[in-house]
Amino acid sequence: MRGMTLENATFIDCTFYKCRFSDRILQAANIVNCSFTGKLVDITFEGDGQQKLIANFENCILDGVRFVGCDLTQCIPPKSKNHLYVEQVSSRVKNALKKIDDDPDLSDDDRKVLVRNLRKLEHMEQYIFNTAHMKKIYGDVFVERFFSSLE
Repeated sequence: MRGMTLENATFIDCTFYKCRFSDRILQAANIVNCSFTGKLVDITFEGDGQQKLIANFENCILDGVRFVGCDLTQCIPPKSKNHLYVEQVSSRVKNALKKIDDDPDLSDDDRKVLVRNLRKLEHMEQYIFNTAHMKKIYGDVFVERFFSSLE
């Protein structure tokens, strides 16, 4: 499916075996009961705010995958130890932003990067993170600080 435009495609009850999708935006409403094995790189799943994404990522690697306006309660997250499924993200972000404001140990640059990354999650109730991918981009210290702020 190389070179195809997938943005307007609808996939219902599909299994993508050994797939490798890169740099695409997929509408959550157009992905219904699909299973992905392989690797998704820089994919954005977009919803309308409460749109359920019904997908099985159990045997998939999510590198740079973003979820925007999606309800992930019907997703099966990857079973890899590098992937972390987090619930109540919106309230955790709200609390984290308060903690960060009060943290005297943070430099201005670290605070800016943390706040920027947290604000992207303000309207999400669930999220699937790839901690290994985050460490590759931001480093171990940032990732540890990011997740400790969400506790």
